[in-house]
Amino acid sequence: MRIGNKEFDVNKTYIMAILNLTPDSFFDGGRFFSNKTINIDKVLYTVEKLIDDGADILDIGGESTRPGFAPVSVGEELDRIIPSLVEIKKRFDIPVSVDTYKGDVARQVIKEKADLINDIGFLSDAMLKAISNKDICYCLMHNRNLNSFNRDDETISMEELYNEFHNKIILLEEYGFDKSNLIIDPGLGFGKSNRDDIMILRNMSKLRIHDYPVLIGASNKSCIDYVSHLDKDDRLEGTLAITAKAFYNNVSFVRVHNVRSNRLFLDMLQAMK
Repeated sequence: MRIGNKEFDVNKTYIMAILNLTPDSFFDGGRFFSNKTINIDKVLYTVEKLIDDGADILDIGGESTRPGFAPVSVGEELDRIIPSLVEIKKRFDIPVSVDTYKGDVARQVIKEKADLINDIGFLSDAMLKAISNKDICYCLMHNRNLNSFNRDDETISMEELYNEFHNKIILLEEYGFDKSNLIIDPGLGFGKSNRDDIMILRNMSKLRIHDYPVLIGASNKSCIDYVSHLDKDDRLEGTLAITAKAFYNNVSFVRVHNVRSNRLFLDMLQAMK
C-alpha cells in the first residue's frame, strides 16, 4: 500500500503518531497553543522528535473527539490544521494523515497534499463526495454514533461490525473509490462500551474484513482503565499490550501517543519473530 511517498507492507505493523492541534483533547490537548493560537515552531519541533522516535505516519487533528467533545466549525478546524500541514509537508518526508469527519475539511486538506483522511465519522455523504475519484488514502473507522459513548453495556457483535463495514465498503466501490487506498479501523471507544472494545481486541484476528489493512487506535483509551483501573497518564503498559496483540494479528497500523516506547517495543518483537 502506498501512502504519500512511502510504500507500506500491510503485513507488517507501522506506527501512526498522534499530533493533536487542539486545546481539549483528552490526553495531550493544548500543548501547541500560545494565547489561543498554534505555535508552528513548537509543532515542527515535535514532528522532528516524533520522526526521530520512529513514527511512520503523522496523524494531525484540529478537533477533539474525546467523550463529550464540543464540535468546532469547519473554518476553525482548518485554521488549526492547514498552517501546520503546509509546513510539515515542506520540511519533512513523512506521510501526513488528517483526522476529520467533515467532508469540507477533507476536501481542503486534500488540496494541501494530505496523504490520508482518517475519518471517525464512518463515511458521511459529504465525506463520500469529498474523497470519491481522488488520489487519496482513506481510513474508514466504524462508528455508529459520533456523540455516543456508552460505557455500560455491550452493544455490538463481530458479525454486526463485519456487516456494517461491508455495507460502507460496497458504497465506496459504487462511487469509484480506489480499493487499494482503503484502511479500516474498528473504532474503539466510539459508540461502544468498554466491554465492546475488549471483545473487539480479543477478536483482532478477525478484523481483516475483505483483507483490507487494519488500523487500531487504542492508545491510553478507557478500555485500558476498564481492565487496569489507571489514570489516562498511566496506561502505557496497557497500550503496549494492545500493540503486541496487533503485531501478532497482522494489524498494519497502530495509532499511538508514545511513539518511542511503541517503536522500541515493535522492533524487539520483530527481532524475535
